[in-house]
Amino acid sequence: MSSLQPQSQVISLEQYEALPEDVRAEVFDGQLYYMASPSQEHQTISIELLTYLSG
Repeated sequence: MSSLQPQSQVISLEQYEALPEDVRAEVFDGQLYYMASPSQEHQTISIELLTYLSG
């Protein structure tokens, strides 16, 4: 399953709510899009940017 790839069928609210809690996904126009977890590099850059902007 690749990230940001839509499913072929429209998903209902009940189906979305029934997804396991560890599934990272969003729904746009009834299409389910799986999201990849952020990489370690992304997390590090985000923390450094937040630290810079907060300082």
